[in-house]
Amino acid sequence: MFSRQRYQFGSLARKERKKAGDVWEFRYYERTSDGRPQRRAIRVGDVAQYPTRADALRAIGALRLRINPDGTSIGPVTMAALIDKYLEEELPERHCTRVSYGTLLRKWIRPRWSDYQLEQVKTVAVEQWLRSLPLAPKSKTHIRNLMHLLYQHARRWEFIDRNPIELVRQSSRRLGIPRVLVADEIRSLLSVLDEPYRTMVLVAVCLGLRVSEIMGLQWGDFDWDNLTVLVQRSVVQGRVGETKTEYSRRPLPLDPELAHALLRHRARSFYTGEADWVFAGDSGRPRWQETILRDHIAPVAVRSGVGKVGWHTFRHTYSTMLRAIGTDVKVQQELLRHADIQTTMNVYTQAVSEAKRDANSKVVRMVLAGPGETNRAAGGGPAVNGS
Repeated sequence: MFSRQRYQFGSLARKERKKAGDVWEFRYYERTSDGRPQRRAIRVGDVAQYPTRADALRAIGALRLRINPDGTSIGPVTMAALIDKYLEEELPERHCTRVSYGTLLRKWIRPRWSDYQLEQVKTVAVEQWLRSLPLAPKSKTHIRNLMHLLYQHARRWEFIDRNPIELVRQSSRRLGIPRVLVADEIRSLLSVLDEPYRTMVLVAVCLGLRVSEIMGLQWGDFDWDNLTVLVQRSVVQGRVGETKTEYSRRPLPLDPELAHALLRHRARSFYTGEADWVFAGDSGRPRWQETILRDHIAPVAVRSGVGKVGWHTFRHTYSTMLRAIGTDVKVQQELLRHADIQTTMNVYTQAVSEAKRDANSKVVRMVLAGPGETNRAAGGGPAVNGS
């Protein structure tokens, strides 16, 4: 007859060490392949990190969940234990997502809710807490969504039957309108930027790429004969990862003017192989976008009178220019590689590649046109080589 294994709580012990200081040790039993119990021990941390036994007990919640994978006769689970289990087993691989989730958990969710049992977290209490945070609505929405994700995993692991975050209301409405630049401001900024930062900004505003995608470009991504570029990866803080979404991995048209600017940059570069990074640093590795913005682009923008800019300013600018020239909404979606316009638009409407190329080229000509030629460029007149 099948014997159901009882929930194993394990034990916490303080282990003395003469030189390095005492440590807390979690002790439990693990079944061997022949079914015999074998004693195991895991170091929880030193006494300096967890001064009291109560502190150490709060830290072993996730360890207890790990040694009881089937959840047999499981007792109350705390948010701290759920967070630790999520970080260990379910945290997404994409680096920027891991950093973002880790920050939200460490700075906001864990300090407020870690000692609560899962059943004790109530919908209205979470709403009131979010309302009190000194954050933008979009940041509060990120926190709300991450808490919802934690509870969904708790349901999958059968720690709880319901998700109290499902009914939490949190608006993601922006407090302000995102900054966008006009063509004259872009040209003014390009005229004072040094290389390679000028070419980076040119790519950002003429292709609408996310900065992680710009840092992830390699020379082999370009098809110079057919004038296209395939976005295949992203780089965040020097770490290579996947693009933000699968929809982001789409080929884009490359205007001849922008292609010439990139080839000129390649001629100046030391790293020109197909597998080399387009905007490699001195070591050949990808640069850090935060450092580039802080030290090279943002200060120049302020000094030149353009004002405050961020990397996403250029993507917003590209999107605004596409709308300004009357680009079909489906073409906009394909050029920006968004996956969330409208289901019917995504399913039933197909953008013609020539329409995408024409819309993209009009934006490039607006950026690179000389003074007084913006209107003619937007209307499809001949481009002026401002590269």
